Amino acid sequence: MLILLAKLIGLVVAGFGLTIFASPKFTQKIFAFIKEGRRIYWAGVIRCLVGLVLLIIASKSVLPVATVAVGLILLLSGIMVFACDLEKLRGFLAHYSELPVLVIRLLGLVAACFGILIFSIV
Repeated sequence: MLILLAKLIGLVVAGFGLTIFASPKFTQKIFAFIKEGRRIYWAGVIRCLVGLVLLIIASKSVLPVATVAVGLILLLSGIMVFACDLEKLRGFLAHYSELPVLVIRLLGLVAACFGILIFSIV
């Protein structure tokens, strides 16, 4: 069951990455939504949960070491959301949303590849 959830997570991440690649303005909409109130903490919670799922299923995956590495990256990045100042995170999002369209498209491709990686190693 958790393996299917991890594969679904990989597909969702890849889908978001491809959506960002196809429409960089989508990124600005997401960031505008996240910057309001304390919604940014939900991103941290989601990252922590995805990281925990990957760590739990690592022993059953095709490449356990890679699954642990990706799970730890996601878990630590989720924890960092709670450790950083809220205004610094908002500033980071503001800076990221002002990047040139080409850079945002390339980062969307990186996210899509990351999702495909999650899907394939689980």
